Amino acid sequence: MKSTRIERRAQKLQIATGLPWTTSLSRVKSLEAADPLVPPADEAQAELECYFLYSMAWPGIDTRHPWGIRSADSRRGALLLTVEDEDVNREVSGESMASELVRACLPRISEEGELRGIPGLRFIVEDESVRLYRIGLAGSITLAGVDTDKWLMAVDTVTRDAESADTMLCHQQAPDRWHSSESATRNPAAQDMHAQHHRRIVASSWLASGILRRAPMLRTIGVPLSTTAWTNPSRDGGREWIIEYIHEPLAEAPLHHRGFQNLLTDPECGIPLIVTDFDCTCQQPADAGYACRLYACSPTGSPGEIQVRFSRRLGRRLAHYTADHNDYAARRSLYQRLPESLLPVPEH
Repeated sequence: MKSTRIERRAQKLQIATGLPWTTSLSRVKSLEAADPLVPPADEAQAELECYFLYSMAWPGIDTRHPWGIRSADSRRGALLLTVEDEDVNREVSGESMASELVRACLPRISEEGELRGIPGLRFIVEDESVRLYRIGLAGSITLAGVDTDKWLMAVDTVTRDAESADTMLCHQQAPDRWHSSESATRNPAAQDMHAQHHRRIVASSWLASGILRRAPMLRTIGVPLSTTAWTNPSRDGGREWIIEYIHEPLAEAPLHHRGFQNLLTDPECGIPLIVTDFDCTCQQPADAGYACRLYACSPTGSPGEIQVRFSRRLGRRLAHYTADHNDYAARRSLYQRLPESLLPVPEH
């Protein structure tokens, strides 16, 4: 049990972001008492983080940490993500976090003219990390833990694949400027479906950024087995983020997800959200595989909604994830047990 307010705040920061204890404690000591533990991103930074999560939301590879993110170190105008290159399921030869990140993030134009990846994104390999930025815009995401040699090899592979598929990589055609297809996503006069889609993404960037900066918090729900996400248009002109966290509950009591809800909406370390509904199926048979669901939105009317699906796996439904004993043991070690001070008060 942490005894001082500073220690309790540092514990929240550590659990929410995955930062080491010494880093969390030092960070809290440098903050004013009223400062948020996880600072909100500046506008351009939030947009970049939103596009990053949108690109990585449905991974093409299997990772242990949520989206492969071990920790997130936030500043208003920058984000440092530590990812686990050795985190990737090695059943698929040649796969790595580097190859997944390259495929997901680098902007490219298909033969049909569809833009994929993050508009305006370019990268620099430096100091054994990869820094992502958008030309002419503030903000950056630094990827630590990525094997930079694998990153460069993945870029070469994607380039060759693009050439054979008549797909153009924007950083090749326009290394120092936005390609015309990328610029179209920022044209306020454009009214086509593609432009409207990007405007909806950007409108809810505060929410996506908030999720990304707290991705390690998902590990408090249970043993991470699979993390995916996708979006739908929301009624307020933004996007509804649906996060499905398939997990094995390790808490002995039902409502094991309530601690996550408390942290997610905590005034000190959470996202500014108001919970609008909570469908709980914890009383259903343990092996049924039902998913409890949390629904929330902005208390101030900012566009965007969030739905978190707590899809549990127990008994026979867990067998698929326990076949590789080493992998399963590694996943179990990632579960973050919440201290009693952060658990919900029992209902009577």
